[in-house]
Amino acid sequence: MTFDNLLATDDWPVLHAKSKAMFEKAKLLMPGGVDGQSRLDSPHPIFMARAEGAYIEDVDGNRYVDFHCGFGSVLLGHNDPRIRETINETLALSGVHFATAHPLEIELAGRLQRALPSAERVVFACTGTEVTYHAVRLARVHTNRRRVVKFEGNYHGWHDYLYWSVRFDPSSAGPVERPIPVAQSAGMGAEAESEILTCEYNNTEQLRVIFANHATDIAAIIVEPIFHNGGAIMPAPGFLETCRELCSQNGSVLIFDEVITGFRQSMGGAQTLFGVTPDLTTLGKAMANGFPISALAGRREVMEDLSPLGSSYFSGTFNGHLLNVAIANRCCEILESEPPYESLSSMGSTLRRGIEEAIRDTGVPASIAQFGSVWSLHFSVEPIGNYRDLARISDLRGRAAEVAYRRFMMTRGYYIHPHSVIRGYLTTSHTRDQIDGAIAATRAFFEGYRENLLN
Repeated sequence: MTFDNLLATDDWPVLHAKSKAMFEKAKLLMPGGVDGQSRLDSPHPIFMARAEGAYIEDVDGNRYVDFHCGFGSVLLGHNDPRIRETINETLALSGVHFATAHPLEIELAGRLQRALPSAERVVFACTGTEVTYHAVRLARVHTNRRRVVKFEGNYHGWHDYLYWSVRFDPSSAGPVERPIPVAQSAGMGAEAESEILTCEYNNTEQLRVIFANHATDIAAIIVEPIFHNGGAIMPAPGFLETCRELCSQNGSVLIFDEVITGFRQSMGGAQTLFGVTPDLTTLGKAMANGFPISALAGRREVMEDLSPLGSSYFSGTFNGHLLNVAIANRCCEILESEPPYESLSSMGSTLRRGIEEAIRDTGVPASIAQFGSVWSLHFSVEPIGNYRDLARISDLRGRAAEVAYRRFMMTRGYYIHPHSVIRGYLTTSHTRDQIDGAIAATRAFFEGYRENLLN
């Protein structure tokens, strides 16, 4: 078999007539027919109608085991009855939203303070982009410096401060020894470009050179402690420790972007797993099982430069949103009383080992990365330690295999969202049978399309 039947651009390999019609209507109402670029897909986006447990269902009635899980924000499964109960109780007893101080945010801040080594003080917002923005501005106020080091491929939200060198052609970014920031959107400010320093993820030698040249200007390093936006790329031994060392030695602020790793990998995030404590931490996604809440946590002496104590302005109508805080409290309570991390990691390891066995048996050039409940399939056997490795693999192999795999898995009842890499998330609602089914489907793809994958 060839990829042709899976890559036909006029339709999906399963019936999606209603989604197609909805997309035609949406194009008359919304730019490009979608509410943001990440929802677009070819030949058209699939419109989802409902989700329950580990399943998601589209408007045409197709039901899939969901490996997207709201970009990883759903950890306890869709529409968890315990969360519904909390929603109903909160609505009945308190309402939806105050935009004032309220007791539940004190409770949630206390939970984060107990869970995270860095969380001496905590504030809340709604999205990850908001809190990474505030983290950078706070670091600049605290240090009275402007420049920020970020790592190529790491995604920290869409604002001008940090939306540089996320998904880009490395030929436009200069040599790895002297990388040039690449703007990821039109309209970004020139002053933002002058204040960003890019570095290859896991490259401690290059990071030391950057500090040797710019230490007195560097307000902060911001980093995904596990490079999940590149597909479960782990920090090399000593990498996070070097980030901590350089910040401590030079008076810079170390920011861990734990919007993905926080709560999903551990209640205490990657900082507890690796034993490296940042000065500031950004959190979100799995914190409230799909409801929009985020947090900025950090050392007291840094956080107290936020208003009202400090001069780094912090406010927002929906900060500490009553209903979202109540849900986050309930999620934390569940994670504290019924820790799922061992079973999630075991399930992830089962998936990885099964796919590794299928790779060995079929001889296809592929590899799977997995940590805890996050996994990523790469159609290459080359080692991947940073974004440029990932881009090189994409150049060599192309995207055809990834698109074909996603579409094939759809025919077997598995949903993997379009992304720059094949990336999946597990929830406490996923079962061993579903994992075994995903392994079998992946093996069938390798066997059926082996010649395409080898050539």
